[in-house]
Amino acid sequence: MVRVPLLVTAFGIMLGASAAGAADTPKILVDGGNKVPACVKPERLMALVHKRNTHLDERFEEIAADYRRHGEALGIRWDYAFYQMIVETNWLKFKTGSGRWGDVRPKQNNFAGIGATGGGEPGESFADVSTGVLAHLGHIRLYSGQPLDNPAAKRTRLVADLILPWAQGMGRPVTFTDLTTKWSPTDRGYSDDIETIAKAYRSVYCTGAEEETVPQTTEDVASADTTGETSEKTQYAASAVDETASTTVPSAGTGTASDAAASVPVTAGTQVAALTIPVKPSKPGECKVFTASYGGQKTLLILASGEGRANYTALGVHEGKERAQVEAFIATYAKGGRTIGEFTSPDQALTKAFELCPEG
Repeated sequence: MVRVPLLVTAFGIMLGASAAGAADTPKILVDGGNKVPACVKPERLMALVHKRNTHLDERFEEIAADYRRHGEALGIRWDYAFYQMIVETNWLKFKTGSGRWGDVRPKQNNFAGIGATGGGEPGESFADVSTGVLAHLGHIRLYSGQPLDNPAAKRTRLVADLILPWAQGMGRPVTFTDLTTKWSPTDRGYSDDIETIAKAYRSVYCTGAEEETVPQTTEDVASADTTGETSEKTQYAASAVDETASTTVPSAGTGTASDAAASVPVTAGTQVAALTIPVKPSKPGECKVFTASYGGQKTLLILASGEGRANYTALGVHEGKERAQVEAFIATYAKGGRTIGEFTSPDQALTKAFELCPEG
């Protein structure tokens, strides 16, 4: 593992001494009052990483999206897990401030020093980046006192009998600050370093001025989760397309956007409400409906596919900025997606979306 004390300055993040005392960090598990802020987006997190690591291994380009995807599924404050990963790997360099390799190497896909107990012990290795992220989050979940039944890391199972009594005996929710005494007992500034990264991110991306360029997504309106542990959001696969290109929707009876057979062309920007699209309503589970907005008055309906499922997003955009905002949204949240309709209100777009994707 590699840990480098950090210090925030007016011009960014620099190496330095960590602040004294324990930082005030959020609870590990999300709930109604403890959620990942809307300003935290995978592409922004990666922009922060790129500023500090100009030679980032291309294998790690989607790691922030992996943290969001797995973190939401597990009900964890994945943003702070990501900040912890930065501290553990020194911005995914896996090297110390002097340029020497740490105990863990990039090829191990071990982003939290799991099993790397010092003295040159390299710790565990995982098959790919996604599995490594899942291992990290599963280990964090153990420290919350609510472990997974089948964690990805062997060490998570090995230390469960030691960690669970400690976590469950606290009598309150475990926070990322509490990790200082267990995850890294010899580093008294561990949680301070994590919070330093969090503050650096917020100072750039959570000021309010940036919200026009990145949409704020809402809960899945087809099946909103009110239990406190958000349901997994789909991270779509494929490349973004030009909004002006002619696109297609699936043929009747398929129920998924990934089936390209016998498709019907639909020009981007067409009023879908006025069209007769030969698509039978999807069965429950074959599709989902989402909403997102840049704050504009116009609403576009985006169709994308992910994990064998059709995903419809009613996206609010600004007049005159439709193309740029749609391209940004598709590139980040609905890769491979298509604009299939334009509406004057979110309600109209959602009405059409639910015609194509009935609620289960």
